[in-house]
Amino acid sequence: MDSKKKWWKDYYAGKLLWFGIACIGCAFYFFAPTLFTTEKSLIEKRGKVENVKAFYTRVSSRGHKSVKSELILNLENDQRNYKLAKNIEQSWNNEKYELIEKELKKSGKAVVWIKESEKSEMEPEVFQIATGENNILYDMDDVKSELKFLFPFLIIMGLLGIGLYLNHKYPNRIKSLMGKKPAHNNVYKT
Repeated sequence: MDSKKKWWKDYYAGKLLWFGIACIGCAFYFFAPTLFTTEKSLIEKRGKVENVKAFYTRVSSRGHKSVKSELILNLENDQRNYKLAKNIEQSWNNEKYELIEKELKKSGKAVVWIKESEKSEMEPEVFQIATGENNILYDMDDVKSELKFLFPFLIIMGLLGIGLYLNHKYPNRIKSLMGKKPAHNNVYKT
């Protein structure tokens, strides 16, 4: 094999290894804590609604412009900001957040579920919101809906990157694991 060609293969195989590790690391660091949160690990905060507001902000990343929808909720005698945020692409309308705002203003009371481990944080992650009458407006399925796709996607991409690296670095071992005999072990009888 040409040494220049081998150098490039080694270089990109190494990049695939780091890509795979990064994908798996991101999946577990960013998405797993939210995705695997159970209702038993949540606590509820009740109170009168001091302020609730849904608003939109234009954001851009690498030249791509989109709209971020946010809902901020403050309860009386509670310094925390309970915040929901979602990128809604080009739409200037998030009916879900506007419905939550309307219902909470009408009720005047709110119940918010957060992780017990985040109870001392100023902006804890919100897992569920209900009116004072326990009418659920935002639940755990809403929080986890996008993560149910992203987490397995990143794990698969990570395993694929690591697998391609291992296949490049140890082709004979991988072939023997797959049940195929490596080419150099073939014995030809004449």
